[in-house]
Amino acid sequence: MSMRQIAMSAVKAGITRLRDKGGASSDSLYDLLNGYVTAARTIKCRPGTRIDAELPEGTKGLVWFKGKFVVFSHHVRSSDDPRVEVEVIRHPSAADTPIKDIHFALPFLGYLYVVAEFEDGLVRHYWLEKGEEWLPGHVYLPGTLVRPSNGNGLAYRVESDRAGYVPWAPNVARALGDVVVPIVDNGYRYVATEVIGDSPRSGTSEPVWPTNPGEVVIEEVDAQAQYTVPEAGAGSATVPPSVTDRYGHGNAANSTASNTEIR
Repeated sequence: MSMRQIAMSAVKAGITRLRDKGGASSDSLYDLLNGYVTAARTIKCRPGTRIDAELPEGTKGLVWFKGKFVVFSHHVRSSDDPRVEVEVIRHPSAADTPIKDIHFALPFLGYLYVVAEFEDGLVRHYWLEKGEEWLPGHVYLPGTLVRPSNGNGLAYRVESDRAGYVPWAPNVARALGDVVVPIVDNGYRYVATEVIGDSPRSGTSEPVWPTNPGEVVIEEVDAQAQYTVPEAGAGSATVPPSVTDRYGHGNAANSTASNTEIR
C-alpha cells in the first residue's frame, strides 16, 4: 500500500489528533518521532547521542541504570568496560539454560524490574534487589543481602551456621564452656565463661542477648524457687502440723477421723 507524501514547510498547529473534513492537514502533525519544531515552525531531526560501548559476548538486553549500562546473562561474565555491568538472571529449575530475550527492564522501587524469557520458552519476572555492598570488618546479621564490591552480578544472603549448637532453653544445666545460641537467630553464639553454685542452671526466661563484642549476659536463678515434681503414683506431701482442718482438729492427714463419714 503506497502512501501519499507531503512536504511540510511550515507547521501552524503543532501535534493535534483532531481531523477536519477532507482528511489530514499539511499544517499540523498527528505524531512526531525523533524530531522537533523550530521557532520558524519548520521540522528538524533531533540529533541522537553517540555512545561507544563494547557489551560482553553472550549477554541479552540493555538498560541504563544508576550511571551504567546493564546487560543480562544466565551466568557470571566479566566486563572489560567499567561502564557496563552484567546482572545474572538464572532459570528457576535449570540454571544452565541461556536467556533467549529480555522483554522488559526498567527501574521499579529503586531496583531493576526485569522480564526474561529463557531458551525453553519459560518467562519469569525478576526484581533485582542488590543489597548492601560488602565492607571489610563490617557485621552483617542473618538475612542481610550483600553484593561483592567487584560487582559480579550476584547477591548473597547471609546465613549463620547453627549446626551442633543447642538453642537456649529454661532450667537447663550449665557447665563452664557450654555454647548456647538464641532461640531467634541473631548471628552470634555465647560461651559460658563462669558458673556459680553446686548445680548451675539456665533461668526461667530467655535473657536479652548482647550483640557487641566483649559484652556479658548474666542468668540469675532463685534456688529457693526450684522444686521437684513428684513421680506418678507417689503419695501426696504431708501437711505441716500447724495446719488444721475446718473442724479445728490438728493435722487432718494424721487424724483418725479422716475416714469417718459425717452425717
